[in-house]
Amino acid sequence: MLYSIVHIIHVLGVILWIGGLAFITIIVFPTLLKTTDPLQKVLQFQRIEHRFAPQARLYNLVVGISGFTMMFGMGWHQILFTPQGVPLMFMLIVWVFWAVMLFGLEPLVIKRMLDRMASSGEEMDIDGVFRRMNRLHWVMLVISLAASAAGAVLVHGPRLF
Repeated sequence: MLYSIVHIIHVLGVILWIGGLAFITIIVFPTLLKTTDPLQKVLQFQRIEHRFAPQARLYNLVVGISGFTMMFGMGWHQILFTPQGVPLMFMLIVWVFWAVMLFGLEPLVIKRMLDRMASSGEEMDIDGVFRRMNRLHWVMLVISLAASAAGAVLVHGPRLF
């Protein structure tokens, strides 16, 4: 019973988190890239990012806590470094990557870099920055979806039909 509740919380957290990433990647970035005014592009992105980033951090925590609860509660930690544990290891690596991005790099490094660029008066290629961010989000989306598929394989087995 407890496993089922934790599993439901975990799956819903993944859906909200990766669904938000997909929305940003597939809808928001292409829309921003079509915006001609660089200032409006940056302001719109900041409005969206300031609303979604705290939610993404919360989803990351919920997914991490529920994932670790299931891993240790079901004894899956014993297969972590075995061939059967490859899907689990993949999900764990992706989760750690996201935790570092959401709690470390994004708020500290990237914000500091943008603040430094803004204060120095350095000319920025806003379109180039958004194109690179869009490519990075596509890579992160594909990897995150692959990790989600790995979770399905872990729980339900590799049988496809």
